[in-house]
Amino acid sequence: MAAVAAGLFLVALYLGSCLAPNDGDVTPTPTKTPRPISTLASVLPTCTPTPSPSALPALAVAPVSTDVLVLNPTAVVTPTLTPWPTLAPGICPLTGKPVSDLALLERRPLAIKVQNATLSRPQFGLPQADLVYEHLSEAGITRFTAIYLCQQVQKVGSVRSARFIDLEIPAMYKSLFAFSGTSPGLYPKFKNADFREREFWYDQGIHSEGFYRDQELRAKGVPIEHTLFADAVKIWEIADRLGINQPQDLQGLAFSAETPSGGEPAPHIHIPYPHRDMIVDYYYDPALGVYRRWDGNQPHVDAATGEPITVTNVVVIYANHVDADFYEDYPRTNHPSVQIQLWGTGPAVIFRDGQAFEGLWARPKREDMVVFRDPTGQVPIPLKPGNTWIQLVPLPGHRWTFEVTWDAQPEP
Repeated sequence: MAAVAAGLFLVALYLGSCLAPNDGDVTPTPTKTPRPISTLASVLPTCTPTPSPSALPALAVAPVSTDVLVLNPTAVVTPTLTPWPTLAPGICPLTGKPVSDLALLERRPLAIKVQNATLSRPQFGLPQADLVYEHLSEAGITRFTAIYLCQQVQKVGSVRSARFIDLEIPAMYKSLFAFSGTSPGLYPKFKNADFREREFWYDQGIHSEGFYRDQELRAKGVPIEHTLFADAVKIWEIADRLGINQPQDLQGLAFSAETPSGGEPAPHIHIPYPHRDMIVDYYYDPALGVYRRWDGNQPHVDAATGEPITVTNVVVIYANHVDADFYEDYPRTNHPSVQIQLWGTGPAVIFRDGQAFEGLWARPKREDMVVFRDPTGQVPIPLKPGNTWIQLVPLPGHRWTFEVTWDAQPEP
C-alpha cells in the first residue's frame, strides 16, 4: 500500500501542475503552499468559465510496475481510451441501481449544500443522496454537497453557504445547485458562473421559495443559520417552470455487483479531518454489505429516522488544496477560503465490500464527472451498485494534509 501510495502522490503532484489551467494558476509545491498575494484574488482559477476544456492536455500516466507507479510523461492515455460503460434502461447513472420510477431519470440532478457543524446534526436527506462530497471548508471543519437524482427526497439540510468546490460540482453533474449564500470573495465567482441560470440562491432571493425555515428548531433555540432547509420537490417544480429540468448525459461511472480482484482488507476506514468533531470513520457491516458512517466519534444518523447512515462505496480523492487570499469568516480574517482543484487527475482509493482499491481519479474536461481508474489510468474501477460518499483530502503541501488509513479495528 505504501509503495503504490507514494507513487500516486508523485504522479498527482506532477499532473496537478501540468493539468491545471495556466491562466492565473496557483499551484502548490510538494513542500509548501504559499498563500496567494492579494493581486491574485480575482484570478484564482475557478474553472467557471475557465479552464476551457480545450486547454486541458490529455492525461500523462505511465503503466505501473509490480508495486511502484513510475511517471513517464511521454506515455499518454485518455480516460476515454476504455469506452464509457453502457447502462441498461432504468438504471441510475449515479448509483448503478434500478430506479423505482422511470420519471426520476427525466429530471436534472440537484446538488444541495449541507451543513456539518455539530449543531446541525443529525441532518435531513443525506441517506437519499446518490452521491455526497465531503470537503474541508475553513478552520479545519467539513461541509457536504449532496447530489440527488434517483431517489425520492423532500427535506434536505440544514442548508448552508457554498464553498470554492461548488464552482466545480454543478458543472460536473450538470445539476441545479441550492445553497444559502457565499462569502464576499466567492460572490462574484458564483454570480458569473456558467451554471448561473441553475442556481437556487436563498440569500439573494433567487428562487428562494424553494427553501424554508424550520420553526420547530427555532423554538428549541437552535441558531437561525442552522434552520434553513431545501424543499427538493419544490426546487424541481421550479426548475420545470423555468425550463431547466431536462435529463442530462451522465456517463462515466462503472458499476459491478461482483467485487473486483486485487483489493486489500479494509473493514475500517479512518479519515482524520483536522477538527475533532469532523473526524470520520467507516465500519464495514458484512451482513448488509455496506459501511456504517461515524462522524466526530459518534454514529452518524439520519434525522428523519434516527437510523445510522450507511454507505455502499467510500472514495477518497487526493487533490491540490490552495488557500485563497479572501476569507470565509468575513469581516473577520482568520480562515481563508480553500480552493480544491478537482480537475486533471490524482490518487484515489475506492472502498467497497470491505476492501480497498488504490488507483486514480480523473476529470479531464469541465463537463466531465470524476471517474475512477486503476493505477495505469486505463481500466475503470467499478463501484458497487448503491450510494457513494466521496471524501476530498489534501495532497502534501497544504497545512491540513493528512493520511487516510484502513485497518481491521472493530466498530466501537
